[in-house]
Amino acid sequence: MESFGSIMIELSVGLFGLILLTKVMGRASMSEATPFDFISMIVVGDFVSGAIYDPETHIIKILFAIFFWGVLIFLIDFITLKFHLSRGFFESQPALVISNGKINRQELKKNKVDINHLQMLLRDRNIFSIKEVQFAVLEPNGKVSIIKKPELDQATRRDLDLPARSVTLPITLISDGIVIKRNLSRAGKSEAWLNQELKRLNIDKPEDVMIAEWTKEEGLFVQSRSE
Repeated sequence: MESFGSIMIELSVGLFGLILLTKVMGRASMSEATPFDFISMIVVGDFVSGAIYDPETHIIKILFAIFFWGVLIFLIDFITLKFHLSRGFFESQPALVISNGKINRQELKKNKVDINHLQMLLRDRNIFSIKEVQFAVLEPNGKVSIIKKPELDQATRRDLDLPARSVTLPITLISDGIVIKRNLSRAGKSEAWLNQELKRLNIDKPEDVMIAEWTKEEGLFVQSRSE
């Protein structure tokens, strides 16, 4: 059984080795790490934690493992910088999930993102309705970069010395072809009303709708699956 002093030394060596490894990886923050970086940290962290409590594993082996893994990461980063075609294998690529105000369903499927998750990512950028977005790019770190529609990127009411108006959150009535009945009730609407509005937009049934949002001020916004 190892002494407490030996465990403390190995923990300290492992910690500083991992810190050095993150410096080699060159990431400004965890939010910028790619999936490959997370895998690297998990593998090395698991090895170090296991090696610390293995009496047959010495500090030299821990340092060698961290060093060798760092070399592998450096080589992979070098390859991806020099050979662009290799990036598709080692790194995720940015995905255009909203183009010209329309949701790209194929890109969502490819990246395993559903409508609810997309809405959450947009809310994190202070965008509460998909109809506000002209373009949205899903970045490799899982966040979205957005360009708002030109007509919505205007001077504020304060800039124009206009009185403030009340604002309400959009209510999602249909998400990926599924009617959200509790939201219909919140909006004070019925399925009959919803079907009538869809017919008016030449949409036969809710299953043909990608997203439908409603606000008291602007009414119903719908994007069909065919768009």
